[in-house]
Amino acid sequence: MIGVGSELCRDDEAGLYLVDCLAKHAGLTVGEAGERLLLVKGGPAPENFTGVIKAFEPDLLLVVDAAYLELPAGSIQILPEERAAGLSFSTHMLPLPMMLAYLKLECACETCLVGIQPATTEQGLGMTKRVQEGAELLANILVEALNE
Repeated sequence: MIGVGSELCRDDEAGLYLVDCLAKHAGLTVGEAGERLLLVKGGPAPENFTGVIKAFEPDLLLVVDAAYLELPAGSIQILPEERAAGLSFSTHMLPLPMMLAYLKLECACETCLVGIQPATTEQGLGMTKRVQEGAELLANILVEALNE
């Protein structure tokens, strides 16, 4: 799983915060591969971590990012890959669709893009409470799924 975004743009940090929550709940260290899970904080340039992801050889790559979904702040939605090209904003160096297509081919894996609706992506530190709660909810759901 790779969380993407910027810690310097308030709720754009949602994907990175989710990775931290999962690491805490799953007892893993970010960046180190567990038996079934690799947690990566991709930051604003997730393409820099494609080598680490390829080496892990995932069956499924879950990418979590803040995305304007036209839903209440903190809402979570699975997005079709083609929607990655149409996200309302992007703080990333390489477009997500290009990175997803590359990893899908190189790893022979499925990909899934999950968006978390931000309240604000203005410059500043700290996420809003609703987006933080949304990321924590998603972390709990993923931990339960991993434990099945």
